[in-house]
Parts: sequence; structure tokens; C-alpha cells
Amino acid sequence: MKKKTYLIALALAGATALTLVAAGCNNNGGGHEAADAQTGTYRGIESTESVYGVAAVTTAKLLETKEAPAAVALAADTGTAADKAQAELDDFNKYFNMLDTFLDKAETKTVVEKNPSADEALAGYEFKLTITGKNAAGENVPHTVYFTETAGLSEKETRTDRDGETETTVTKTYTLDGVIEMGKDETGAAIYYYMSGTRAELEITETDGRETETEWTSTLTMKASVQKDDPVNYVLLTHTQSSEAEAGETETESLYTYTVVENGVPVEITAVGFEAETEKNETETEYTVAFKKGASRGVYTIERETKGGKTEIAVEYLIDGTAGRFTVVKNADGTYRYRFSENSADDRILEDFFD
Repeated sequence: MKKKTYLIALALAGATALTLVAAGCNNNGGGHEAADAQTGTYRGIESTESVYGVAAVTTAKLLETKEAPAAVALAADTGTAADKAQAELDDFNKYFNMLDTFLDKAETKTVVEKNPSADEALAGYEFKLTITGKNAAGENVPHTVYFTETAGLSEKETRTDRDGETETTVTKTYTLDGVIEMGKDETGAAIYYYMSGTRAELEITETDGRETETEWTSTLTMKASVQKDDPVNYVLLTHTQSSEAEAGETETESLYTYTVVENGVPVEITAVGFEAETEKNETETEYTVAFKKGASRGVYTIERETKGGKTEIAVEYLIDGTAGRFTVVKNADGTYRYRFSENSADDRILEDFFD
């Protein structure tokens, strides 16, 4: 596993919340997507609009796991690396299902349009957002979000020192309100989860007449719940995204942090960072998932690799000090098979809750 994986593990060993972990992706070239949400089509998961979609879908999926069917019985934890991972598969399956749609981030497409719905429950929202990703089987999986973004504070301040160096600071804030459609119930009626939150942008530009350096940070805080404005049972997401641009080079970082709150008590914290690389028509996408649940700490590195049209998903893990590796295969019936060795008797099958 890469160095950032161990940095996350180290942070989880302490009492500090995962929002302090700097474990995002680092890419050169490409800038940030600032300003208000706009209609249009967006590729990848870096734009503000795409972040809204990913945040809404993943928080809603974590809500769904509370009522998901139980997984098959797992082997007892005998202390070996494979047994330890198998004992934790219920939780990993939850995380994997949450991310499944976005494992190939380059194939993720977000379409934002003015809300055309005449439904009384939906017509009050300004935008309709449809985010479509590909699951582990390469199938397109769309999700729909209806939301309104309202601009709040907007400030700009420029200072020039005695040496002629200028610093300009721009601050913008927004509030969000919306619903996400997550399938249908037994009567065929759409199931909606509620979401609300805020987004704040800070951009600092420094110039000395020869060079210009720009730092930009966006912080999204979103709460998702089954009941609107539920104060004690919800999933709280914090997404931080930042970029630094200087001399034609740009570095970006992004991190999603989820806190599951039940009866007013935080019971689980999960952080997700990602990176992707394409070379010679071969694409590798890597997600790092770190969790803190009770006394347990774990880090999973999920790597999705496509070669010659074939996709493989490999997982490296470090759970309470025990490291190992397994692969993930999606079966024709929608379940996932987790392979720990060449011996099929070691395999474990869990449900695909969401697609």
C-alpha cells in the first residue's frame, strides 16, 4: 500500500476526527470548479456539480445499509490475515457498495438541468441533477438528485504591501436543500432521502508582478436523513477540496469524510480519498477507505484496473494491525464474491444492496 494509506491509519489510531486527514488525490493539470452551480454536462467527479452528486449518492447509500439484508455468515476470526478480513467483510461490503458506482471516476457523468418536474413534492427545487457512473460490472448506474443552491455571503478584499505584492481574498458561501431518489418501494413509489447543507469557498491570489500563485479551498457539509431535518439519526458528510496553481502547474486534493449518527451519537467515521492514472490506454483507479468504529480501525485500498477491456478489482487492507489482500468479483446474480486465495472454499459472498 502507498504511504498515504499509512498516514490515514496513523490518524485513525488517535482520537482526532478524520476530517483532519490529508489523504486526497494529487493530480497535475486541471483547475477547480468554482462559482455557483450551473446547468450543463460534467465528466469526472471534480466539478462542484459532480461533488454534489457523489456526496448525495454515497450518504444515501450509507443510510440504506441500516435496513439492508443481512450478509451470509462469516468464518470465525482465528487471527490469520484472511480470517480477520473475512470477519470485517460486512462493513467492507457496505463501503464497497457505497463507492461501486464511482470506481471508474473518468466514466462518471453529471448532467444538471433546470428542474422540469411538476410533482408537488419536487417542483420547488431549482435543479435536477442526474449522475451516472459505472459499477463493478461496467454497467451504467444513474441516480437523480433535486436541489436548490442559494448564494449567501460574498466578499472580496485586496491588499498591496510596500513591495508592490498584492493579495486578493475572495470568500463565497452557499446553502443547499434537496432530495435524492434511491429506487422504489414495494408499491412502485419513488423513495426519497432528504439532504441539506452548506458550501464555502475561499480563494487567495498572490502576485508580485512577475508570478501569480492561487490557492483555492471548498468545503461542503451535507446532512442526509430518512426523515426531513431528523436531528438524531443521519449521515453527516464533510467534503474538502483544494488546489494550488503556480507557474502553469496545479495540484489538487480531495477528501470525503462520513460520520454516521444514531440516536444522537456518532457510531462510525469513514474517510475516502481517491486517485486515478491513465497510461497507454490502460486505466488504474484507486480509492482509499479508512474507518473508525468502536475500538476497531481499518484501511482498505481498492484498486480498479482495466487492461485489454478486462476489469479487475484488488483490495489491500490493514485492519487493527493485520495486513492482507483479496480480489472482488461481481456474480451474475448481483452478489459479490470476495476471493482470499486460490481455494474457492475461502471465498465469501455478500449481497449487492444498491444496484
